[in-house]
Amino acid sequence: MTEHDHELVNRAKALAIGMHDGCGHTRSNGEPYWRHPERVVATLVEFGQPDATLAAAWLHDVPEDCPADCAGCEALLERIGADFGPKVGALVREVTNYFGPEASMEEKQARLREHAKHMTADAKWIKLADRWDNISGMVGWSDEKRTRYAKATLALLDALRPLPEGADSLAERIRVRAMECSGSS
Repeated sequence: MTEHDHELVNRAKALAIGMHDGCGHTRSNGEPYWRHPERVVATLVEFGQPDATLAAAWLHDVPEDCPADCAGCEALLERIGADFGPKVGALVREVTNYFGPEASMEEKQARLREHAKHMTADAKWIKLADRWDNISGMVGWSDEKRTRYAKATLALLDALRPLPEGADSLAERIRVRAMECSGSS
């Protein structure tokens, strides 16, 4: 990723790295968790998204992954809104769906699809870039989990329609990868 020199984005990056490292999060392949939002942001940079969207992308998993409960998630959402302004705060809130550790992947995906139908264009961009990174890096996943996630991704793409202007090529990348992983042709 090319380094973005905008202060808002850099502050969001610092908070995301600090929160994810502080929680001890790693990806399934052992890399620091914050590498995920870094790649999400890189995808959004590729598509010319504005600083507020990039900042929100850095922070998109912080409220879901760093608190221990729903109250902690809400407190982090409030903090992000206060520290990064209403646009970033609203975007992070829009892409945050705290399900708790007890929710199954199917429950999470069904709720996400319903929520996606009502997202703003900026939130859809973040969700598309997030899904692209997730479906591109299913390292260590069982074949069964990979197939379920790929099928859920295809359904999510439908729920995200109409796509934001300029997002067709990213959605097509995601669709092709999901089809490969789901065994569909």
